[in-house]
Amino acid sequence: MKRSTFDRHAYSQSPASTRKIQKFYVSLVLFELLPHELILHILRYISRTDLIILASTSKRIRSVLQPYLFANTKVSWRDLMNNWELCKMPVIARDPYVIERLRLVDSCSKNEWTFPFAELFSSSRLPNLKSLTLETAGSSSFFKYSAVGSRLEKLSIHTVRPGSIFNLEHVSPFAALKHLTLTNFEIETFEENDSWCPNLSTLSLENCTWCYPFQLENFGREKITSLFLKYSNAFIISERFKMFLNNPNFTKLHHISITNNETNLKLTLSVHIMNLIESIPTLKTVELIGNIYNETIHNFTTYDLDNCTNYLALNNVKIFYSSFLQGS
Repeated sequence: MKRSTFDRHAYSQSPASTRKIQKFYVSLVLFELLPHELILHILRYISRTDLIILASTSKRIRSVLQPYLFANTKVSWRDLMNNWELCKMPVIARDPYVIERLRLVDSCSKNEWTFPFAELFSSSRLPNLKSLTLETAGSSSFFKYSAVGSRLEKLSIHTVRPGSIFNLEHVSPFAALKHLTLTNFEIETFEENDSWCPNLSTLSLENCTWCYPFQLENFGREKITSLFLKYSNAFIISERFKMFLNNPNFTKLHHISITNNETNLKLTLSVHIMNLIESIPTLKTVELIGNIYNETIHNFTTYDLDNCTNYLALNNVKIFYSSFLQGS
């Protein structure tokens, strides 16, 4: 039987080197016995490039690492369409069950409307595929007609045309959806509907805007537990945004994160932060990141930073503020 390069190399080494290789294989066996969650934690400290290089050293190592290499798969629309026509798979893989997350690296409005997303996410050949990340050339409305029966739990959509329309009804067929991330969309006004994405709990908005009379709570005031708002444009200092901060109506929110990456526009929070905390009794943590200023918190952290290097507690809510990071 033909040996791999790594295995043949082992037989040409000195006894000391051979013992090292044997120890390595013992470690590999122990690695295989570790719980999946612990392995995932370990692999966070290894770059994907290094992981690929390591997997190429021998068939044994590649076999062990294969599920973790193919768990995150990226593909272009062209390759996706070709592979789907050939074998009803997003990529040609020997063990498609290991694919957990799929990322489309480009946008194509024609394919968005014609590709059978419902088949992709309900396929018995892809039982562990639960996450999709993609760019779109326009609005998200194409999902409305092509996602029935999906097992999708995590969806991230980035429109390459800022201001394109998003409506929660577009992704309502994703009944199992838990995490939704939107970038550069204008959120169209829609009424709250409990039957749309009933399991949605985490909402992330980056450079997304909305107009009166829409309220963020319409995503699900009794469903959303974590909210992330990230901006690098003027909307973060708009009246619409401050109206939300003054009177949020989420009833089960545990965590909110607000990031302002626009260096020339400072978000000043005076009474907003107290209104935010008092309006949401379930709130546990608040993150204020980037160019955000609150006089009370800023003065407190300036003069008493040694006693609150990680967070400031206010009404049993932990506030993580930018100056903590600056001072650490």
